[in-house]
Amino acid sequence: MEKTSQYPGSLIAIEGTDGSGKSTQAELLKLYFESRGQGVVVSPCNTAELIQGAISKLKERNTLDPVTFCFLYAADFVDRFEHVIIPALAAGKVVIAEQYVYTVFARAVIRGIDREWIGRMFDFALSPVRTIYLDVRFEDLLNRIQWKSRDERYFDYYEAGMDLNLANRKKDSFVIYQKRLIEIYRQMAHEHQFEIVDAMKPIQIQQQELRRSIAQILKNRARRKGGK
Repeated sequence: MEKTSQYPGSLIAIEGTDGSGKSTQAELLKLYFESRGQGVVVSPCNTAELIQGAISKLKERNTLDPVTFCFLYAADFVDRFEHVIIPALAAGKVVIAEQYVYTVFARAVIRGIDREWIGRMFDFALSPVRTIYLDVRFEDLLNRIQWKSRDERYFDYYEAGMDLNLANRKKDSFVIYQKRLIEIYRQMAHEHQFEIVDAMKPIQIQQQELRRSIAQILKNRARRKGGK
């Protein structure tokens, strides 16, 4: 995950756990670029139609073992990388990847997949010019998600880590799973020098921080165009 892009476009990744506000910030960032006349594509996770269908069916039956889980999400990433991300970068667009390869990596590692092995699987992936990590304390994440539903059925089986047999109740499993996931994300943020944004700040404040962080990207793109 260390390859530098040679394409004219720019790749920005937004990472974070469920409930951290990735989709909201990605869409606001898209509007920001479009308002400046820049072509932009938002690429969310789990969008390959065929693979998405397979994942949904297996999830419904709760029959996704850790290795299958890892390979299906890896296949989805490869599909969107080849058919969405690369073409957009080649066309000179800004690509906002809402959950990039780091999400697949984190979900694999938490399920016991060897870090070096999964890292080699994704050694083709390009390094984003910016990776934004929306950091949230677990207690705040739990409060944010719980207000949406008082019913334990709200917690997704796999996002609660139920396939890992962490606890009998979904809510208890969710607590253990999400805590571990946050630890992995924070490790990656340190190792790969992510731009860390406090996801509990007001949405517009977060967006201002993101825009300041990537302002240099627009300047560099303008210079390149001017030099042609």
